[in-house]
Parts: sequence; C-alpha cells; structure tokens
Amino acid sequence: MHVRSTLALASLIAVSACNGSGGSAQAAADSATKAIYADDVSAVTAGFDTTLQHQVTRAGVGLLSDKMHALGAYKGLTFVSADPAKSVFYYRADFTNGSMNVAVKTDSNGQLAAYRVFPNGM
Repeated sequence: MHVRSTLALASLIAVSACNGSGGSAQAAADSATKAIYADDVSAVTAGFDTTLQHQVTRAGVGLLSDKMHALGAYKGLTFVSADPAKSVFYYRADFTNGSMNVAVKTDSNGQLAAYRVFPNGM
C-alpha cells in the first residue's frame, strides 16, 4: 500500500509540473518582467525566442518600465490560469500600488514566444 501511495504522489507531482502554473514559464515571465521593470533591454530579450527578440524596442521597454514604476515596487508574479495545450500561461504582476496582467506563450525549447502585458480588467 505504501508503494501505491508513493507512485500516486509521484504521478500527481508529474501532472502538476506539466499542467500547473508552468514553473519554467513563470520563471521566464518573472525574469522578463524584472528586466522590463529595470529598463534592461538585453535582459528582457535573453529568454525570448528569435522572432520575439526582434519585436522588442528600447522605447517600448522604457514605456512599459515607466508604467510599472508608477504602480510601485515589483513584488512578483501570481499564477492565474493556463492553457497547457497551447503553452499559454497567465499571471498577475503584483506591485506595491497595483497590478498588471501578464500572458506568455512558450515555444518547444522553453523560450518565450510571446510576452504581453494588459491592464487589469482585460
């Protein structure tokens, strides 16, 4: 019976890792969000796939950084939902004075193929 419980727990952990909050997606989204907050374009694009890297501009990062700073200090991401079949994950970026919604899509290599920020309510 103990072996069954251990196998069931191991299976549950494996399913959670595959279908949960997207641990690697969340880490990549958090890194990109921190880099945007710091207005560091090189760090922003470090985890992006080639196509997404070419869409990033210094002006765009600066504008988004300013909007984030208006909400206060960055506190981290909170998982909201996911569509694992499409490799899309949704988070709430929390700041001391508010939050923003972040949606990311990962590619087959675990890099971010899309990173979008939306005001709350969208």
